[in-house]
Amino acid sequence: MPKSDTRARIIASARTLLRRHGYHATGLAQIIKHSGAPRGSVYFLFPGGKEQMAVAAISEWTVEFDQLIRELSTEHGTARAWVEAMADHFANDLRASDYTEGLPITTITLDSVPTSAGLTVACRNAYDVWLTALIDGLVTYGEDAGRADRLAKLMMASLEGAAVLCRAYQSTAPLEQIVPFVLDQLPAGTAV
Repeated sequence: MPKSDTRARIIASARTLLRRHGYHATGLAQIIKHSGAPRGSVYFLFPGGKEQMAVAAISEWTVEFDQLIRELSTEHGTARAWVEAMADHFANDLRASDYTEGLPITTITLDSVPTSAGLTVACRNAYDVWLTALIDGLVTYGEDAGRADRLAKLMMASLEGAAVLCRAYQSTAPLEQIVPFVLDQLPAGTAV
């Protein structure tokens, strides 16, 4: 099997387990077992160990969610439809995992930042990229740039908090309940 396939399989397993358990509760042996990769390959491909795998997982999530935010923005004519589509996406993810997987880096951020410099930088970069995508979308829909920055942070904090509550209650109701409040803050009736 090519190195790139093995590496991708290891990162995919790390992504699943980190999202379910966080950084500290996910062991290297768990990742190896879950991925089915030979132990030697894991150490060869990730000499930095679990931290290097987690940083790689965060990097993939960063790109993936940036693309999702931007694609949904171009697919929807209003800010309201865009935010509703994002909320639906995350609600579907929560339900599909039977509430075992939250947002990608929430658990890593909560249990590893700032104790790990590498994870701190990776998580901060992810949030910066996602906030920029949200700001860009809001500006496209007619929001003032300064207000878009604050609104993007409100959206991110609301989504993360709601996702934690969804896992605790095993229901998407918390997310569904906060979306109308976020929608009330959006530019009224502005279409792309």
